[in-house]
Amino acid sequence: MVLLNEKHVFVETPTETKESVLQFLAQTAQMLQITTDDSAVLASFNERESQGSTGMMDGFAIPHAKSAAIKEASILIVKTKNPIEWDSLDGKPTEMIIALLIPEEEAGTTHLKLLSKVARLLMKDEFKTQLKELKTAAEIAEYVNQQLIEE
Repeated sequence: MVLLNEKHVFVETPTETKESVLQFLAQTAQMLQITTDDSAVLASFNERESQGSTGMMDGFAIPHAKSAAIKEASILIVKTKNPIEWDSLDGKPTEMIIALLIPEEEAGTTHLKLLSKVARLLMKDEFKTQLKELKTAAEIAEYVNQQLIEE
């Protein structure tokens, strides 16, 4: 099962703020035809962030959006050009964003499984180090898919 293809990975993305990343993710989801309404996806990302930051540890964030406008469960990854502030658990800037986009009807199943897998991977130092070292979208997509399958 391939959840992530290289068209869903963005390396050296020139974003300055958490808000600009979330906007980029919503617009990109529309461009990739993952969603029919980028504003609904952005609103879902913002709603989730208002409940508590999705900034994790060691430079990672896992924002997630659930919306009826999302057509299929997808993952988008953004590796920022420069680290940005994300109100992370350890107070460090964020440089890797692993975004989950989930159709409303799959909110209790696919969403929780995917979030759980990604969260478990982010507990592994080897996974985080490797992900930060990979340079191309193709390498990142291949590595993340392999890790999600093994998880």
